[in-house]
Amino acid sequence: MKAIVQDRYGLPDVLELREVDRPEPARDEVCVEVRAASLNMYDWHMTTGYPFLARLVAGLRAPEHPIPGADVAGTVVAVGAEVTRFRPGDEVFAFVGYGAFAEYVCAAETRFVRRPAEVSFEEAAATPLAGITALEGLRDVGGLRADQRVLINGASGGVGTFAVQIAKALGAEVTAVCSTSKVELVASIGADRVVDYTQEDFARTERGYDVLFDNVGDRPWSQTRRVLSPTGIHVTVTGPKHRWAGPLRAFVLRKVQSQFDPRTMTWFTAAMKREHLEELADLLASAEVKPVIEETYPLEKTAEAMRYLGEGHAAGKLIIRM
Repeated sequence: MKAIVQDRYGLPDVLELREVDRPEPARDEVCVEVRAASLNMYDWHMTTGYPFLARLVAGLRAPEHPIPGADVAGTVVAVGAEVTRFRPGDEVFAFVGYGAFAEYVCAAETRFVRRPAEVSFEEAAATPLAGITALEGLRDVGGLRADQRVLINGASGGVGTFAVQIAKALGAEVTAVCSTSKVELVASIGADRVVDYTQEDFARTERGYDVLFDNVGDRPWSQTRRVLSPTGIHVTVTGPKHRWAGPLRAFVLRKVQSQFDPRTMTWFTAAMKREHLEELADLLASAEVKPVIEETYPLEKTAEAMRYLGEGHAAGKLIIRM
């Protein structure tokens, strides 16, 4: 089969299209013919090995799993002896962690959910990591409820576009922060108000939010606390990229500072629970959430897509289509 393979860490040029053996499912796995996969910053970190903390997951000296790609949608072609939920022909999607940038991938059946008929393979592939991050961050970590106010910083990227729509589905009032070129897009997916950060500093002008959901993480606690209500919470998924520890140092500092404040700061990593992916499947099927896809690339142009992702300007998700 054709697959994107990397033997070492580095910039996207380390990604090569090769012929490799097709995987066979273990007893608890399904084998899926990949119809589409999507790119996330997770894939960028696993490819570059940067920050170095990422190598604790990906492999210290070289990638432990040489085929990258975490989000996938496709058709089941084979199942292991212990698989009970799926059979060949079923259309599914999942966060598999690695191996999605290939014509076939195998992973545990517990990772997969069924693709709603109303949703394309590309839309399904766009959803797992970004969608679950937004859902868990807003609802489970941030405690966002109907009639509350949320400010979403970095609203035009993969996680941000899901966050805007999920927050509206939860019944919240949404203010979204993005650049000039993305204002129209973010408004079109449901934001009640859009702040163009090139024209206005949200940390100076916005006040009284129950939740600040932060996909940028470049502001100190002394600034972000100002936008929160007296009992508000700042939930962040990223921050300044230190070479060794990534945003961890900034997270710890801000967490310590917030201990002396009735407001709260916290960070989290998505738990990737199957039941949350099933909830997202329902939201997709009902059209309450529709993935924003900027560009679709063929498998052989995965390195090009990864380079663009790393520039940080993508609107919504980038898709690899087989």
